[in-house]
Amino acid sequence: MKCLQNLNRSQIPGDVIIEYIELYKSIGVNRYNHDTLLADYDVMVRQTVRNDTYFFAKIFNINVSDARFKSLIFKNVIPKNKDEKLVSNIKNAFIKIHTETSSFELLVNEIQDLMTFLYKDIISSQKLQLRKYDKKSVSPLIQEGHRTARESLEALIELYNKALFENRYEVSYIVLNFYIDFLNIKPFPDKNEEIALLLLYVLLVANGFEVFEYVSFMEKVYQNLEEFNQTVLRSSFNWEEGYAQILPLHRFILNISLDAYGTLNSLVRDYEFDKQLNKSNNVENTINKLEDIFSKDDIRNIHPYISDSTIN
Repeated sequence: MKCLQNLNRSQIPGDVIIEYIELYKSIGVNRYNHDTLLADYDVMVRQTVRNDTYFFAKIFNINVSDARFKSLIFKNVIPKNKDEKLVSNIKNAFIKIHTETSSFELLVNEIQDLMTFLYKDIISSQKLQLRKYDKKSVSPLIQEGHRTARESLEALIELYNKALFENRYEVSYIVLNFYIDFLNIKPFPDKNEEIALLLLYVLLVANGFEVFEYVSFMEKVYQNLEEFNQTVLRSSFNWEEGYAQILPLHRFILNISLDAYGTLNSLVRDYEFDKQLNKSNNVENTINKLEDIFSKDDIRNIHPYISDSTIN
């Protein structure tokens, strides 16, 4: 929790403030976008869930072939092994996230439930439990008097909620400080990076970044994975001393969020235009522009809001 403890040391440079202004112009039309896309909202979210599932699995090198992956996320086939079971769990987790974002509350039990939801019967039961710290450890968490990861997480969540309540810092900046703290606390014996990334995703969407209901956050991260990993590493430097600088990661998240809103703006514009056209003719026009060999998925990616029956 070294980051959230030291928010008062933060200095936000001018270029980041300019990006904030641009971002909040887009966040300001969240309601308009939602109302415009409402008729096909469920279809679009399903597509986002599929993409988030696929790219989350790619980020963490889950060993499932693309053919089996499509069967798992499109046809809900029965998993054959633990990796496939994990893919199904990830998909269901993203569905749950989108369904319950508005009621999500950051609690230790919620975090532990997420861990269990994803990894029960996939990793050992011991690895599903929050860690207890070694009394002989020189960890700053021990020095702060936290004997267990639960105590550390409870203190971290309290700092997070306090920062939100004070309303002195931009919300995504608070979320990213929480993310870096969580990574460095390492509350579980395993899978901390996976849980941290999901929490980052949930907290962004729950705090106004609604673009990631329509545009895959995990795809944006995967497309820039090396840069993301480097910024996380740089943002964790000097964490134990309380001098971590998360601006590299903050710039990264602002940039992919602005890029996602650019994609969403194009989607809304095309959607409004498509409403004036016959959908069958629109699909036919798309087919004429595709390669000689294509799949229904290729069409669905271009027109996620057109039904399967129309595509057929």
